[in-house]
Amino acid sequence: MDNRGRCRYLSVWLMVLVFQCCIQFSASLIYWTAYVAVRYTWMNKTVASMCECGVFGVNAPVESASGLVVLPNSDPLACLDNTSFTTSHEQWIALIKKGNCTFSQKIQSAKRQGASAVVIYNIDGTGNNTNLMDHSDADDIVAIMIGNILGTEITNLVKNGTDVYMTIIVGNAHGLWLWAYALFFTFVGITAISLFYFTFLFIKRMYINRQLHMQQEEIKREAKKAIAKLQVRTLRRRDPEVESEDISCVICTDLFKHDEQVTVLPCRHLYHKKCIEPWFLEHPTCPMCKYNIIKSKIDEDSSETNFCPPVMTLTTAGQHDTSHSDIQSMDTANCVYRDTDHVDVQTEHIYENPAFEDHQISI
Repeated sequence: MDNRGRCRYLSVWLMVLVFQCCIQFSASLIYWTAYVAVRYTWMNKTVASMCECGVFGVNAPVESASGLVVLPNSDPLACLDNTSFTTSHEQWIALIKKGNCTFSQKIQSAKRQGASAVVIYNIDGTGNNTNLMDHSDADDIVAIMIGNILGTEITNLVKNGTDVYMTIIVGNAHGLWLWAYALFFTFVGITAISLFYFTFLFIKRMYINRQLHMQQEEIKREAKKAIAKLQVRTLRRRDPEVESEDISCVICTDLFKHDEQVTVLPCRHLYHKKCIEPWFLEHPTCPMCKYNIIKSKIDEDSSETNFCPPVMTLTTAGQHDTSHSDIQSMDTANCVYRDTDHVDVQTEHIYENPAFEDHQISI
């Protein structure tokens, strides 16, 4: 997987993580209340009451439950490992006081004894105030919290031998809904911006790759045209390249042999034809001196349009008769001037590699 693939992979996982965090944070901002209905018999009269005074635990299933209220036998806080509950009813609800240990420990103690639900009431001095319970280790049983006043009243009734029946009914959802909506739309916005950004990067990358491909194809076409104009010859047995053991093709590093086709570049460097042509399709420069065959071709094409004026040379400093002057002939194709003594004078080839600037090409 390349860097771009890893980047996209990490970005997707980052968005999933952000989404999960938003969901969990939104869930923590919302809580469900519970209607607590209590029914018992006092002096041959049935007493019933109901209030929206319970709060479901953060990790508890939001479901209804009912049963006989049962207290712990020895430890009212249900923090000991040997905490037990005594009841003969199939459906019963454990009533435990808050304190000394975690909510999960209290709920687990009642669950092990077969409770259908757990009600935890607040500590003394808190009135009817309740708190949100976090009990991630005991999340598969209905658990609510009620205030200290109601919990103490029910506890006293049970201790006095009164059978108290309780029904837990799902109440209403409460919380910071504005924050929940804000988090949701923030996540949607971040996701949309991220998708738009990656789509833009993808399109930009595709456009750049297309431009590079077109540029490379154009360079290859120009290189093929330049390759077609290079000098190709077949080596003979007495050629110095064949007889010498110090001269080899720098591309394949093999010595030159007779009957092999070689390409001679304008810079006078020699290579196997089968070696240099694939090389020029990828690197249009001489492997040794960096002579650019494409740029040279462009320079030659442009030089063909240059006007090379004739040059007049006076035979003596005292003569003013141009009829005795030697007018040099001009080779319009290469701008090469030849005087009457047939001495060739031409411009030197300028190489990209400074190490070859002193190299002379004689024609």
